[in-house]
This record gives sequence, structure tokens and C-alpha cells, in this order.
Amino acid sequence: MSFLGNIRNAVQYGLTGQPSRPAIIADPQNKGAIRNLGNTIAPVQLQRLRHDVQMWREAITEAELAWYPHRVRMQRLYIDTILNGHVGSLIERRTDLSLLRDYKVCDKKGVESEIFTQYFREQDWFIDFLGYSLDAIFFGYSLISLGDIKYDAFPDLSLVRRWNVSPDRLQVTQLVYSLDGANFTEEPYSDWHIWIKTKSETGVNNCGYGLFYKIGLYEILLRNTLGYNADFVELYAMPYRVGKSSKTEESERAELELALQSMGSAGYAIIDPMDDIEFLETKLGGTGWESYDNLEQRCVKTVTKLILGHEDAMSSTPGKLGAGGKKEDNPVTIALLSKQTKDGRFLESLVNKQLLPRMRRLGFRIPETLHFEFKNDEEREAFRRREDESNQATAKIYQTISQAGGSPDWEYFTDRTGIPVQASMDPTKLPLESGSDSEESEEEEAMDEDVVKSIDRIQNSLKNLYSK
Repeated sequence: MSFLGNIRNAVQYGLTGQPSRPAIIADPQNKGAIRNLGNTIAPVQLQRLRHDVQMWREAITEAELAWYPHRVRMQRLYIDTILNGHVGSLIERRTDLSLLRDYKVCDKKGVESEIFTQYFREQDWFIDFLGYSLDAIFFGYSLISLGDIKYDAFPDLSLVRRWNVSPDRLQVTQLVYSLDGANFTEEPYSDWHIWIKTKSETGVNNCGYGLFYKIGLYEILLRNTLGYNADFVELYAMPYRVGKSSKTEESERAELELALQSMGSAGYAIIDPMDDIEFLETKLGGTGWESYDNLEQRCVKTVTKLILGHEDAMSSTPGKLGAGGKKEDNPVTIALLSKQTKDGRFLESLVNKQLLPRMRRLGFRIPETLHFEFKNDEEREAFRRREDESNQATAKIYQTISQAGGSPDWEYFTDRTGIPVQASMDPTKLPLESGSDSEESEEEEAMDEDVVKSIDRIQNSLKNLYSK
């Protein structure tokens, strides 16, 4: 049977051999197809293959074909790349940097709408949307189907199979390598689907290849290194068991062979005095594994650097790297914050320019003045700490100038730090003001003289009175 015949048979009978439902044709009148083009894809399994460096190169060749480019081989490579334990943990770490951030729905002045913020926080489908959006960074693109609206939500939100999506023709095809399909950027599909792509680094096509293509080469080497290392351990690290016997009967020799086979887990053997069992070891078993470990570590560091921005981002101890031991000076922290900020802006743009406008067109009463944004409290606090340190350094310079007898330019200080300061006046040049100590002392002296004169007058009057 031909290849096309096998595909038709698979579509008609499925994997169980029983007739299955036919694929839903992309009919503009079919609500199931309108709201989810994934329903139009034929139920044919994508075959997984064992990849090598040559297949990695062929994937990009297929994506850069002049007339009929496809992403089938590339996506087939990617779904195996993500199965690598180290790659998977790095993807989860970078995704958590964005999904665990706090966010809000607010107006242009930053005033938060608690009602709409709480609504999005309670929606599981919104978290899935953010996750699928971040996946586009690695896979190159994502086509998200919103699905039906139920109870003011999108509980059926899902991802359309990437190997059936053509980024160059903007179509979803029923079968892989088909050249015709439904255009998801046109009505009536456009309101129910959100197309997320990455920038093209070469300009050959309209969509980037995703971070997984760069990672794919190192992941293939990691996978092969693990297999080679396992073979090495089996051949050279494990002692080779040799049994010697003078027995000629097959049944007796079979007993010795069985004893050799079952020596794992504290096995034992009962042999005759003429029998002998040896364990042969190779010199390569002592240090030969180091070559595999060295190659593995180099690949692991490169993959970590590609995903998280620093080769020690998954293994370093906080505070051990960087100058002064400060968190904001730690190169790992700087790399992670850079990825978090970059991904955050990517998600904010998608939500504000694609998701919210579609929700408004579909009947959600979200005011046009509101938008989505992540809260940057930690970033603002880090900026404020750096600003305070800079201002403190400037203030120390001005203090040194003042102590040396100089006259600092306080206007420049205000322009430099943003802190309004007025220069203090020289105490020796201050004019005497009303109510000063010198004036008070003069008034007190005048009052004392008047009191003395008054007392003298009273005493003189008393003397005149008693003399009469």
C-alpha cells in the first residue's frame, strides 16, 4: 500500500481498526471548526524518530525551502528535545519566573481595577494562555484556540498542533505536509484564535525557529553521551566474569553458567575444586568515564546559558557570585531578572494587543481604558537601592569638599541627585535679628536701671515722711 493509502486508511479507521469519525472540514459555518481549528486536523499520529546531527541540519533545510517550506521535522525534533530532564527543568524555571509574578489590570495612571484583576487571577485558562505564549519562545510559534465561552470564561482553551500549523502560509492543515488549509488570520477564525510568533533571525521566513533549534544540537549530544556512557560502564566499568571448568557434561556446565549469570545482588556459586571463576577488570574503568562527564558538563552549561542567560543559573549558591556579595550585583540574579523582564514585556504585549481586544469583541465588558501589566515592585526597589547608593556617594564627595573649605555647587547636586538642598550661611556673617541675645541683654540692663531709680525714689519719700 502506498504512503497516501496508509494515511487515508488511518484517517478512516483510526488506530483501533474500527471506523472513526471523519475529520471536521474547515467549514466557515461549522462552529466547532471556527472556534478551534484543531478539530479540523486528521487524527494521525506524528511519528517520533531517533535524531542525530544530520537530522538536525535537515530540519532547518526543510524550514527554509524556497517554495514549500514546512516545520514538521523541526517540531518532531522539538518534542523530543523537551523530554530531556535538564532541558525540561530549565524550561520550567524560566516559565516560573513569569507565571509566579503578581500582576494587575489598571488604567494608564496605574490605578488598579480590583474587580478585573481578581477575575483574571481566578481563571485557570488565563494561566494556560500565558504558558502557551511563553512556549512560543522555545518552539518558534504557538496558535492558541480560545474555544467556547462558558460562564464568562474559556475553559476549552487549547493549543493547535504545531506540526499542522504553517507559519509561512498562516494555515492549519488537515495532514502534515499539506499545502492548503484554513487561514487562521482571516474571519471567521481570527476572533477565536491567537497567533503568537517569534522574530525571524535570518529573514528567510516570517517566523523564527525558536530557542529549541539552538538547544537541539547540544541536546542530541547530551542524549548520545548518556547512551555512550551507559555502554562504556557496561563494557569497562563492570568486571567481566569468566568461569573455568573441567566438566564435560552439558548439564553440569549449565549449572556453572547459571551461577555466573545470577551473580548480581549478592549471588553465589557452588563449584568443584577444579572449577575456577575470575573477574577481569580493565584499566579504562578507572578514568575513562571522565571524557563523557566533561562533554556532558560543557553541553549542560551551554544549554543553561541559552535558556536562563548564565551557565550557573541552576547550580550556583545565591550570594557566592558577583562583587561584594550583593544580590543585585550577582551575575546570576542579573541574568534571571533580564529574562524575567524580557518575557514579562512579551506577555504584556500579547495580552493587551491580542487577548483583551478579542475578549471585547466577543462580548466581555472590559473597559478600553484598562490594560494588563506585571507589578514591578522588586525591580523598583532594586532601582531605588542603586539610586540611594549613588546619591550617598555624591553626598560624601560634597561633604569632603565642604570640610576642605570649598563651596560646593548645590544646584548641580540637586540636578545630579534630584534632592533639593539649600546651602547653609556662614554663622559669622549672619545679621542680628530682632529678638537676638544682644538686644535682649540691652533691654534687661535698661529695665534694671529703671527699677533702681524707682526704688531710690520710694526710699527718699519714706525718709521725708518719718522725719516730720
